[in-house]
Amino acid sequence: MKKSLIIGAVLVVLAGILILPSLRIVQQEHVAVVRRLGVAHEVLYPGIHMRFWFIDELERFNVTIQDSSMQFSAHSTDAQNVFGQVSIQYRINIQNTMNIIREFGTMSQLQAMLYPALLQETQNVFAMKPAMDLVQQRANLGPEIWQNLTPIAAQFHVTITNVALEDMSFSDEFERAIDRVAVADQELRRSELDAARDLVYANRDLEVTRIAGQELILQAEAEAQALQILQDVWGDLTPAVREVMLRQQAIDRWDGVLPRVVGEGFDLILGDLDLVGVVATEE
Repeated sequence: MKKSLIIGAVLVVLAGILILPSLRIVQQEHVAVVRRLGVAHEVLYPGIHMRFWFIDELERFNVTIQDSSMQFSAHSTDAQNVFGQVSIQYRINIQNTMNIIREFGTMSQLQAMLYPALLQETQNVFAMKPAMDLVQQRANLGPEIWQNLTPIAAQFHVTITNVALEDMSFSDEFERAIDRVAVADQELRRSELDAARDLVYANRDLEVTRIAGQELILQAEAEAQALQILQDVWGDLTPAVREVMLRQQAIDRWDGVLPRVVGEGFDLILGDLDLVGVVATEE
């Protein structure tokens, strides 16, 4: 009985020695490659796995997005020196983990080959454009680099998730030339705005003049029509009526001041007006 207990205890201890270390945990956002006796055997995904520690070795890979910041220098097509820094974010393709192990060995070895390839292709983007195009198209350079790096990264079984151009500079002389161009461009824009404003004002004044002219034309036409009507009516009047109307108009328009000198026809205009009473009133 005692011997059986001892044997059982030994077996439990041996099982603990063999089993407990063989329980392997793969954390979230990781995968693990099982190397059995040094040879890549399989890929384990997050969870608890049983792999014997004395024959299986686990190599874990972080499958979250990795960030690499690279400094570069290049020559534009017009022989200007370009300096800059680009941030490249990528992640490994989980389904190709075994291929990464077989082709590159470890993640460190993969990165040692991946980074120079990405840097070279980034420099190629800047080497295919003149310097002023690089300045004017700066906002588009990140997406363009991303597009060019995608097939390169696929050869290493990784996916580019974002590319950002963090910095770009040129020689001091070229930077001064860029500043001069910017100032000239601002002055040109200001001149264009001034010209556009003057054109608006000129069009406004022209419209005001046109409307005023139309109003004068309408007024002249109305006066002409009124005069024509008056002439037509006047022509139909008898001489006696005309004389009465002329006298009435003279009286209506007279300001009450007697003229110092009068000629013939004065009494014809004033007619029966009581001049003595008027004079007495004035005195």
